[in-house]
Amino acid sequence: MINIRDKKKCCGCSACYSICPQKCIDMISDEEGFKYPKVDIKKCIDCHLCEKTCPILNKEEPAFKINKALIGRDNRKDIIRRSTSGGIFTSLMEYALENNGVIYGVICDENNVIRHARIMNKEDNNFNKVPGSKYVQSEITGVFQMVRDDLINNKFVLFSGTPCQVAGLKKYLQKDYANLFSVDVVCHGTPSPLLWKKYVYHQESKYKSKIVGVHFRNKTYGYHSGSMKLIFDNGKVYYGSARVDLFLKAFFSDLCSRPSCYACPFKSIHHVSDLTLFDCWSPEKLNDKIIDDDKGFTNIIVQSSRGNEMLDSLKEKLTIYSSDINMAVQYDGIMINNSVEWNKKREIFFHNLQDQELSMHCKNFLKISILDKIIEKSKNIYYWKKKNENR
Repeated sequence: MINIRDKKKCCGCSACYSICPQKCIDMISDEEGFKYPKVDIKKCIDCHLCEKTCPILNKEEPAFKINKALIGRDNRKDIIRRSTSGGIFTSLMEYALENNGVIYGVICDENNVIRHARIMNKEDNNFNKVPGSKYVQSEITGVFQMVRDDLINNKFVLFSGTPCQVAGLKKYLQKDYANLFSVDVVCHGTPSPLLWKKYVYHQESKYKSKIVGVHFRNKTYGYHSGSMKLIFDNGKVYYGSARVDLFLKAFFSDLCSRPSCYACPFKSIHHVSDLTLFDCWSPEKLNDKIIDDDKGFTNIIVQSSRGNEMLDSLKEKLTIYSSDINMAVQYDGIMINNSVEWNKKREIFFHNLQDQELSMHCKNFLKISILDKIIEKSKNIYYWKKKNENR
């Protein structure tokens, strides 16, 4: 049976939970807010399926080797404006629904929980919540079984997640399904759901209203200067970059990611997904036909023939440029091959996090200088001035 002695050896994908024939595994949150499998030994029949299904214990190499890297962008201005980078995923979702399929993607739900959701049509309120970065480990417990049921019922399934979540799904399914299309997003690590919960409470208390809209990397000041955007029920709106925002600063200071993220076994350009997506910060360096207008592009690594075919089918909706995989990794893909660096303060960051008010707790770990506040304020003034001039 699965027994997590070293938390760096568990990515929380829930494959072991999903495969257990006795349903004797629960995913339980620890003191940091991350979920780990716990086995009821009284029900366990020692079938060892949980161990055989773990993507970390049984890492697979993809059958299809990479043949190209691309840069892409959706052709629609409104999609680009709402997206985190180039808006590629919206077209993938539309393709799935147009082919009588379903989408499994990450949303921020009505309770501001980051979780995977199943979407069957564009009228679903969650459809527009899927595109865009979510800097929190998503709640995924029970989703793999739903994916399998859809596949068995011959539904076309589009599944997106982190590389470890896609790897966990593939191990759980135990076979290749022609009607499954998977997309993974290169990540900097998966921050704690507990920290996110504390952050939501902190902001709602400060603004005296419920958060009704979340954008983890809004193009407030352009693609290259993204910021957290929170919309409150009372009409107020908050903007904060990683320079001053407590959650973003903790994330990019490498204080709050899951332990496995600091020794991630899925750091490679070879993934088991069909497409790998990541930010394109240097489009002009990767293709001299591109002019960087600060609206965002997406780097794409084609991981399978299925990925090739999908992009071909979307060529009327997307503008695709050729790229070089080695240059893309060099300029934009440092996190493809590298894990999050261990912050020596991380070991104590989660101590008393549950009990302390967030801003008081973070003062011991995050330094926000007066200069940081001045720069942030200046950016805000410049943004609103520019916005009013363009009206």
